[in-house]
Amino acid sequence: MIEWRLECHEQLSSTSDLCRSEAMAGAAEGLAILAHMQSAGRGTRGRTWQSIRGNLSFSFLLRPREIAALIPVMPFLCSIALYDAVHSLAPTKPISIKWPNDLLLDNRKMAGILIESSMDRASGWIVVGIGANLVAAPQIAGREVSSLAEAVANVPSATEFAQRILAGFSDTLMRWETGGVDIVLRAWQERAHAIGTRLAVQRDGSYITGFFKGLDKSGHLLLQTESGENLSFSTGDVLLTG
Repeated sequence: MIEWRLECHEQLSSTSDLCRSEAMAGAAEGLAILAHMQSAGRGTRGRTWQSIRGNLSFSFLLRPREIAALIPVMPFLCSIALYDAVHSLAPTKPISIKWPNDLLLDNRKMAGILIESSMDRASGWIVVGIGANLVAAPQIAGREVSSLAEAVANVPSATEFAQRILAGFSDTLMRWETGGVDIVLRAWQERAHAIGTRLAVQRDGSYITGFFKGLDKSGHLLLQTESGENLSFSTGDVLLTG
């Protein structure tokens, strides 16, 4: 079991940047860094992540022995833990995961995950950054957004919510260690948008539209186009289109 050490800061440029620096300096697994405000938060694909006081901005450090095996499954482990943290507070609300690791509330983005890693044999590490809209939802160009405050009357503090995620991640990681990737992918799919959901997936600068058909054994997204062609994606920006 990971022994988490949660550090809380009033303001940082980026929790992931600091966590990554600590990793490269030799910090032990279990370090978690939370900032009440970020001035240069980062999302996936080079996007910025806006910080509002009361929302969650935090990152944590892993040093797994089986780092090469763990990295491909990390988006699924993290998004399951994030989903479960929200579901525990709003069990009747329409929550889902969008491949591979965005959390949606009422089909609008509530939280996102950024995963960075180093495969150095002697000191490999994984840093997970999570941003979640708890009290308010900053606008994101081209995206519909939501916040936990839209679903629950009593929004937890960022610190409490981070602790929920860390506890859930520990449980999910243990499931992977004992049951393998198949059990994780099944758990992820139970929490994801439904089979048959209309999606648009980016490939080579353009979007391909079709219907979500689940995951393959590697966690790749399966899409059936409107012409009936079956495609597999290992990466790509995904939009819900219907």
